[in-house]
Amino acid sequence: MANLKKCNNTNYGPDRSREKHLCNCTKHKIKDKAVVGEVAGTLPTIAVGATVRLPLTFRLFKTPKITIVPDGGIRVEEDGEYFVTFSAIFPDGIAFPNVVFSIYSPDFSGTALTGNGAANYSELVCLQKGDTVYVTVTNNTGATITGIGITGILTVVKVED
Repeated sequence: MANLKKCNNTNYGPDRSREKHLCNCTKHKIKDKAVVGEVAGTLPTIAVGATVRLPLTFRLFKTPKITIVPDGGIRVEEDGEYFVTFSAIFPDGIAFPNVVFSIYSPDFSGTALTGNGAANYSELVCLQKGDTVYVTVTNNTGATITGIGITGILTVVKVED
């Protein structure tokens, strides 16, 4: 193991070509095993009393064992325990206390706490291969929310075994 080289992009052989080398860096090992997905989306309008799936389809980060579903959310491709977080913001800190964000998967559901123009949720959950985590928004304000948009970010991270 004494012949391991530093893991960086400046390792060159005597002929100035890049050398392949063994590496015991955690950076490479984690990258191969990580199961992480992070998506964002904005919903510009929500009618009174409507419940709408938040279109979380903009990929912020994704590893190979994650699928971003077309109607918004993250599907896991490996069984395990996952840390799920969701946060939403309203522009200019506008507070909508009667807007409810619900986070779902086949075996759990939760409600994000809303206040001061933002909503937050986090939970450790068990997911099975093929499970999708997604978020719905329910407008209980008594008026259509239009033009300001609600932006949300959903993150799903597998907890190491």
